[in-house]
Amino acid sequence: MEKLARLPAKRPAIQPFPDYPGNAHSFVQLDARLMPYWHALFDICPSLLKLDACEGIELFRHFMRWAYRQRVPLNWTFHLQACRWLLASEYRDRLTEEQVEALMIASAARWAVSDDTQALGVVLSCRDSGVRVFEWKEHVASRLPLAVEQEELPPTPWDIAWCPLASRGSTGFRRWLPL
Repeated sequence: MEKLARLPAKRPAIQPFPDYPGNAHSFVQLDARLMPYWHALFDICPSLLKLDACEGIELFRHFMRWAYRQRVPLNWTFHLQACRWLLASEYRDRLTEEQVEALMIASAARWAVSDDTQALGVVLSCRDSGVRVFEWKEHVASRLPLAVEQEELPPTPWDIAWCPLASRGSTGFRRWLPL
């Protein structure tokens, strides 16, 4: 300690990041709380990062503002809500069918592992893209053929809809439910 005190003070101490805010701890906490949403969105569909010139930052900010106002939960519907927002946003024209499908598959997969009802599976539909995704609970998935996947389902009256499937047969579909 004495040696440090004897060193000449020729230069002022240089901060490692001089423009780093003094209240950075609050920014870190804010970012840390948003990270599950960032990863839920971009880990599932990394190509969404390319929709935005800022590598997803502006897209994420706009989505999170909307999600906060809509009170979007981080449950099986999260990716469907993100899809809904993207289809109504300024990014709509750059959104591909593969990106819509990836978001729908993520929601369907989360439904299959988190649902505790008697339903055996779920079908999700996006009216604007025409994408339909079927997902079955683990104990049902290996039993093919699944007749309900082959039948012609009615068009959905909502932008995004879902239906829990009661059976694997043609009577499995009942009606579209709004998200």
